[in-house]
Amino acid sequence: MTSQARTSRGFRFSGRRLAEDTATYVVLSVVLLIMMTPILWLILTSIRPLVEIASTRLILIPRRLVLDNYLAVFRDYEMAAYLQNTLIVCGGVIASNMVIGPPAAYAMSRYRFRGEKAVLFGLVFMRMIPLVAVILPLFIIFSTLRLLNSYAALIIAHTAFKLPVTIWLLRAFITDLPRELDDSARVDGASPLGVIVRIVIPLIKPGLAATAVLAFLATWNDLLVTLVLSNTIKTEMVALGLTKFVLEYGVAWGPLTAAGVLMFIPTVVFVFIAERYLVRGLTMGAVKE
Repeated sequence: MTSQARTSRGFRFSGRRLAEDTATYVVLSVVLLIMMTPILWLILTSIRPLVEIASTRLILIPRRLVLDNYLAVFRDYEMAAYLQNTLIVCGGVIASNMVIGPPAAYAMSRYRFRGEKAVLFGLVFMRMIPLVAVILPLFIIFSTLRLLNSYAALIIAHTAFKLPVTIWLLRAFITDLPRELDDSARVDGASPLGVIVRIVIPLIKPGLAATAVLAFLATWNDLLVTLVLSNTIKTEMVALGLTKFVLEYGVAWGPLTAAGVLMFIPTVVFVFIAERYLVRGLTMGAVKE
């Protein structure tokens, strides 16, 4: 093969590779633009004056930037209380999942017992049950216990629905850990709880981060639980608070979009903080050697 032929083949290969890469980046850019358009429009609408929001003409870029909508959110709609309530409930749900989840997952991973498969099936089945199917029994239970309109009711209800996923995922992470680590810790005098705290938890930090993010997002965006179990500003969460922007004679679009921006900022911050472990946790155990 002459050098001219080799050069021609290399040029064709490079040109085809360049075309494929360009097409890939173009498609990804278009998909990203489509996904980001609602968020960008939400942000732009939140800083528009009312006259532009109510205009029948399409105005892509605001001609004048204002913060009146954000001020109205806190002045007229108790947004600070909604955010505080939601952060408290989400924190309680994450804490309960991180306290109960690892020991339960460890027990189901390391110990064999009668009815093990039934318990695993029960975890999956509990997650498959629609929330709307059990929300009325939950209301009756918490009403009988006089726990309605309390943080305890919201945290317990959300934990009951998030914990099966946490246990199921953490069980897979713990199963991938060598049992020899447990044996070595026991030889050194560690109790089962000591093995979990000193050996297992440090090694499954990616899994803990992934399950914490999933529990946080599911709780933060929930509407039905707080709608049924809360009817006071003291415990109402952000998702329910957004419905207060739908007024009798219309929708307060400016404050509503501002509240929407404020609602997704904490989720972005939380995921950004956990991002160090999140990708590793979601892919951990995907490849077997």
